[in-house]
Amino acid sequence: MRLIENCIDPQVLKALSAKYQVPGITCRLIRCGTAEETIAFGVKNTETGESMTPDTMFEAASLTKTLFATLVLRLVDRGIFSLDKPVAELAQGIRVTDDDRIRQVTIRQILSHGAGLPNWADKPLAFLFEPGKGFSYSGEGYYYLQKIVEKVTGKSFVDHMMDEFFTPLGMENSAAIWDPSVGKRMSCKFNEKGAMLPLRDHVDLAGNAPEPNAAWSLYSGARDFSEFLLELFHHQGHLSESLFREMRSPQNKADDGVSWGLGLGIPSKDPSAVWHWGDNGGYRSFAVIDLSTGDGGCVFCNGPGGTDLGLELFSRMTDGVFWAEIGRFLETAE
Repeated sequence: MRLIENCIDPQVLKALSAKYQVPGITCRLIRCGTAEETIAFGVKNTETGESMTPDTMFEAASLTKTLFATLVLRLVDRGIFSLDKPVAELAQGIRVTDDDRIRQVTIRQILSHGAGLPNWADKPLAFLFEPGKGFSYSGEGYYYLQKIVEKVTGKSFVDHMMDEFFTPLGMENSAAIWDPSVGKRMSCKFNEKGAMLPLRDHVDLAGNAPEPNAAWSLYSGARDFSEFLLELFHHQGHLSESLFREMRSPQNKADDGVSWGLGLGIPSKDPSAVWHWGDNGGYRSFAVIDLSTGDGGCVFCNGPGGTDLGLELFSRMTDGVFWAEIGRFLETAE
């Protein structure tokens, strides 16, 4: 996949914003392994008219999984974990289900959504299929693995994210849990009817997925997340060559058009490209990088039409032949 446009036309963003009813957008292209200027369009608050800025933060949602998967694979490289040994035995006090099949689940299965666990569900969890015998996108799997990582390493998920990514990559407008400083930099989000929703002013401890959470609680934006994409392209995530090859290779088949590596989606038509998306209600994001050409980028939006906006933007900006397949997968992914 290569970029075929020299730059993002502001008129294109204006048209896409109107088409998909997304008030605010930040996006950043990566060309031949070099990130271009971050573009901010529209507003983050329609009542005050406050403009979107390159440093505006969003709930990055499931883009969190890409950083966490990279962390876990680094721990595998360091000999702390194994891809294919069952992980339950490492932290037997962590119980999410009484089903004995949890004793079979491995890191490879969790990171490629092949563990058989549901996305989000009340405890105890019920398996959807035998571990390693299918595909089911699972936030629960990532959250379960987060608890194991924290117990085995004696270090919190928040501290891991800071030490492994935010500080070394200069991701100054990223966080792994909400705090007041994050709230001040956030965009509001909007619902399907275009109504602005109030900014959350507290740590989200609701439901089955409280933060900090390896499946969703990254707060970031296009400028910062593009630095992580560059980390993958230039430094292979600071993983060994063999483990990075595992990360970017199909490990599980989601459908005819999409496979999953270890924490990354892979289009069947072009396995040199890796991608992921984020969806927390009105916060939508999409990121892609071709690991051969170094072309890609990311887009963050504050309205539910942002997923389709991102796909159309990248279909215009690149020669990628897989956007329709990714779109079909996302229709039923969560």
